[in-house]
Amino acid sequence: MPPTNRLLAYFTDGLDSYSFADRVGTEVETSFVNAGSNQPITVATSQNIFCAMVDAGWNVTEQKGELLTELTHPDGDRMLYELGRSNIELSLAPQKPAELVRYTHLKLEQLCRVAGTAGAAPWEKPILPGAEDLLVIPDERDATWLDLDGREALKLLTRCSAVQFTIDVPPDRAIAVINNLNLNLTEFLRDYPQEAIWRRYIAESKADYRADRYGGPSHFDSLEHYCEELVKHDAIVSGQLVPHDQVDNLNIPMFIRSVWWYFRLRRFGRKLCVEIRPLPRLGNNDIADQLTMTGRLARGWDQNPHSDTVRCQCDKCFFSYDNIIYQPKAIRDWWTPQIYHDTEKQYLF
Repeated sequence: MPPTNRLLAYFTDGLDSYSFADRVGTEVETSFVNAGSNQPITVATSQNIFCAMVDAGWNVTEQKGELLTELTHPDGDRMLYELGRSNIELSLAPQKPAELVRYTHLKLEQLCRVAGTAGAAPWEKPILPGAEDLLVIPDERDATWLDLDGREALKLLTRCSAVQFTIDVPPDRAIAVINNLNLNLTEFLRDYPQEAIWRRYIAESKADYRADRYGGPSHFDSLEHYCEELVKHDAIVSGQLVPHDQVDNLNIPMFIRSVWWYFRLRRFGRKLCVEIRPLPRLGNNDIADQLTMTGRLARGWDQNPHSDTVRCQCDKCFFSYDNIIYQPKAIRDWWTPQIYHDTEKQYLF
């Protein structure tokens, strides 16, 4: 199968039927420091946090020697290192949008409470200052990056913490959503200091990546076009970059994770998702605002041509307007599925 068709089949075959934003997943990276300072915690302290989380009901699913590297919770959540010894990622099970912020706060509060018992505190900022090498290699994926990039380039990323959302999207709407997000890229990059670090990582890596392996194209004509652009980037096989036509058994999820576009498609089970990446780690209370902004821009409210319509959603471009004030409807219910006929202006709630 040609490389483009292989990716297209991965993104479209065997999916369930579901609506846009039926569920949203969250990943939150948090750097931890010694309480009362800005000094990153040691490996020993981070392991104390992992062990305390196990005592609180989490399960060990991966370890490297004596080092616990990944935990899972019966709720479906994961906890793992994000390259740096002091950077801990919570990857939370997808939730209905109305429940997402509450659920995320609940899990973050547990992690921060447990960390406090180990003498650690969250650094609720996107970049941890300092020059010390914090790199840890907890799994095979990270070992692959180390071989490919070299330590000097890879360690640049260890002090970066971000928030990411993965939003369910039907394949026929995926490109419209990504294009909406790209149209508003400046909204994301305005408060994303990691941008410069990522650009430096790409430039200094020994892998000699294409420059657009980070960031990606600003527009796609179709899902086929998206796949054509994606296969321009070589796959990583045994620590080397290999063209797709030379790879028989491509690990597609691994490949997708190695192309760091601002907004990229991911597949989880029988659902396709769009992952929103350029969001900085701020305070826990900022996550609600980040979700609201992401929703507004994914829907494309800032470019709405239907300013004369009743309160409804355009089936083609997701715009939602109120017929009284001619402004987007309340943020709290932007996720609500609706059907809008562009010509007849009929709608269902």
